[in-house]
Amino acid sequence: MEKYVITIGRELGSGGKAIGEIIAKELNIPIYDSYLIDMAAKESGFNPELFKKADEKPGKGLGAAMIRTVASPFSALSNYYDSSVSNESLFQVQTDIILKKAAAESCIIVGRCGDYILRNHPNHLRIFIRADYDDRVKFVCEHDGVTPAKARQIIDKNDNQRSEYHNFYSETNWGDSRAYDICVNSSLLGLEGTAEFLLNFARKYLKIQ
Repeated sequence: MEKYVITIGRELGSGGKAIGEIIAKELNIPIYDSYLIDMAAKESGFNPELFKKADEKPGKGLGAAMIRTVASPFSALSNYYDSSVSNESLFQVQTDIILKKAAAESCIIVGRCGDYILRNHPNHLRIFIRADYDDRVKFVCEHDGVTPAKARQIIDKNDNQRSEYHNFYSETNWGDSRAYDICVNSSLLGLEGTAEFLLNFARKYLKIQ
C-alpha cells in the first residue's frame, strides 16, 4: 500500500495529541510528537535541552528563508547547521527528521509545522483540532493540576507561541482553515468521538484499506 502521512495541528487543551494517538493505534502506525526532539538530538549530536527550549517557539532570522528555498520537501536538504545552534538550525534538523520519517513509513506527525514541511507529500492529510475555550481550560486543569486562572495563562501563552512558530517557518497561518484539509472542534464529539470521525475521514480521504 502507498505510504501516507497525517499531520495534526492543535490548540493546547483540545486533546489533539490524544486523538492522534487513538488514530495511530487504530491504523497501526507510529505517531511522532515530542519524540522528534529526541531523534533530532541523537542524529545531530546537539544537546536535547536545546531542542526542548526551542520546541515550537519562533526563531529569529534565516529559518523561514531556509525552508522556503527548498525546491521540494522531498529533495535533499542542505546539511548546513548554524554553528551558533540557533532555533533555525534546530528547526532544520527537525525538518530533516520529519521528511525522512514521512518518506520511509506511514505515520502521524503532531505539530512542528508538519503540515507545511510535508506540503508536497503525495498522500497527506492535514488536520487541525480546536476546542471550546472553557473545555480547554478544564483539560489543562486536570492534566497539569493547576487552577483555572493558571490554565488560562498557559493556554494563552502556548497559543501565541505555536502561532508565531508556525507563521514564522511557513507560508500559512496557524489555525487558518484554508491551510488544512479538515478542521474539527473536539468539544462537539469528545476525544473518542472526534478520533472515530477523523479515522473514518482519513480512511476515505487517503484510501486506506
